[in-house]
Amino acid sequence: MSEPTTSLPTPLSQFCLFKCLRSSLFEDDWFNFVQSWNSMVEVNAPMPEFTYNLVPFFANAPRLVPVFHRYMQFAEQDSDFLSALTTVLMSTPLLVKVQQILQSTELFSEYIVALKLDNTSASHTAVMQSLQTFLSSLPEPTRLEILRVFAEEEASDSLGLTSSTLDTAMQLLHLDTQLYIDILSTLQLNQTENLPWDAVVFKIKTLVQAKKPNAWAGIDEFLKSLHSAHNASPAFEDDLNDDDDVLEMIEGVDYLTDEMDEQELGEFPEGEDYDQHYAAFLKDVQDHSGHNVLDEFAALNMDNQVVAW
Repeated sequence: MSEPTTSLPTPLSQFCLFKCLRSSLFEDDWFNFVQSWNSMVEVNAPMPEFTYNLVPFFANAPRLVPVFHRYMQFAEQDSDFLSALTTVLMSTPLLVKVQQILQSTELFSEYIVALKLDNTSASHTAVMQSLQTFLSSLPEPTRLEILRVFAEEEASDSLGLTSSTLDTAMQLLHLDTQLYIDILSTLQLNQTENLPWDAVVFKIKTLVQAKKPNAWAGIDEFLKSLHSAHNASPAFEDDLNDDDDVLEMIEGVDYLTDEMDEQELGEFPEGEDYDQHYAAFLKDVQDHSGHNVLDEFAALNMDNQVVAW
């Protein structure tokens, strides 16, 4: 009888698990899952309790439950793995967006490697240098789209800007991606460096007038309304229902968004991207559960352009 594998699941496999789970949940339920996870990490909850409290979130994705249990077994044996798993979980929404932009298994795998998600001791500087090396290898339009996603994520987190507000800013700038990125970064100086609002506006005015002078009137009004909203609600009003990509879920059914997601659960790239450990333990799950887990989940095609979650 062969010895069971002790290889840890790769960050790519971890991402696949969380991505598939996210597709089965309402947006609010995904938020609650992440909150529950973080709460138990903060109090160093025993792994049996950790698992017990999170399994209910898999009600609409029962095929993932054996995989999740196996991950929790690894986490119980290795606290660094739990830390890495938590990082991947928190990064999942952003990873999905980058995956959609790259539309390439090879490039997305390189991006995952560049993030050093499996190295919990990697410094911020090392990660940023690795990431910059990866980004510099991309065509400029692709690189700018990824940087745009990064900038929007930071603006949403720090300023509470909704997707519709961000889209308005982009339209006012006549779809100038680099200028849009620069303005989002400048907006955050009010909080990150305590730069007075008037100084922030002046910096943005200088940027806009240098590249899109005709757009300044609209951006000026936009900034005034943004500042008024900020004064009315310091954290800005964050309307979760503003997201047009909220998933619909069929009660009691293991639900996938569309045929592309179904295909993603049925295909896994062969070659260097194939995670032998993942296939091995899923085969073991299939043998003991009677479910066709290996065919349906053991491999996911990262080439697919999946709808935004």
